[in-house]
Amino acid sequence: MEQNKSELNPELFDMMRQGKLSAAKILALISLKELVDKFAHKPFLEPEKLAEIKERTGVEPDILSWGDYFQTEVASRFFDKSDSDFSKIVDTIRFDLISAHLIFSGKPDYFTDSVRGQAIISRSVDSSFWTLEDEESVHLEILLDYFEQMGLGEKPLAISDRIWYESFELKREAV
Repeated sequence: MEQNKSELNPELFDMMRQGKLSAAKILALISLKELVDKFAHKPFLEPEKLAEIKERTGVEPDILSWGDYFQTEVASRFFDKSDSDFSKIVDTIRFDLISAHLIFSGKPDYFTDSVRGQAIISRSVDSSFWTLEDEESVHLEILLDYFEQMGLGEKPLAISDRIWYESFELKREAV
């Protein structure tokens, strides 16, 4: 995958200039981009789609990779959180990507079909009436979407990620 010219996506430069992103948030966003791009083994934009965008607009889009996508989403949705909460959000994304890898790698189709079926049932209920099981089944489907769309299971999980995951699980810092 082609790398962006900048570690911080150009889409975020205005937010940075306006003082909406502290140094700690910028560093967390840079590490998030690197992390997500390390995990993702499928392109965010297929080469044909990228060529179509370049032909139509004359320029390459700023969001080229899954790392770019996550970086800009997290920055725009959570810029008003404290540095500490922002860091926990980034760690939770890492936890979710590793969880998706561990849960879905090597699983048969009937398992993923079951996850999707349970999520459909849960989403058919008004979310104000969701049980913990409903919330979990919808979250599991989100993890499955990450797994499939990003190609998370196409490379083995790094030992360092496994160690981080197990220590994170013990701390229970997810938000």
